[in-house]
Amino acid sequence: MRRFAPALLFLFTLGCASGTATGSGGGRPANVPAPEIRVDPVGSVFFGSGSDAPLAFEISVTNRATVPIQLQEVELSTPGMVQWGIRPIRRVYNQTIAPGDTYTASLVATAITRQRDPSEPLTVRAFVGFEAEGKRFRELVRR
Repeated sequence: MRRFAPALLFLFTLGCASGTATGSGGGRPANVPAPEIRVDPVGSVFFGSGSDAPLAFEISVTNRATVPIQLQEVELSTPGMVQWGIRPIRRVYNQTIAPGDTYTASLVATAITRQRDPSEPLTVRAFVGFEAEGKRFRELVRR
């Protein structure tokens, strides 16, 4: 049993870490509802005869709070993809979004593949960092 204890501890820790992530600021303020976030690829990817190609994304954030929020960063990755995916990318922003407003950020990632014609639908994970009322927090979005 002692041999498996570190593995069990790791799996337990991993299981507890799923869901919406929060930053070091203690999480989203209680009076600030989660922003509405959409992560959409723009167009399609064309690998041609290569193994990598640019793929643009639009990240739309709607502030549903009654106070301004600041978009600070976006991290995109494609964990679990087998046929193709994107290289993980992080982009820093400094955009204040007024209550009720929507801001759309653009981001160009590099798609990569090892297959000639991948048919797997793209699954994207985005961590989006914000600040509101002096507290930093992060939201997790899967598409």
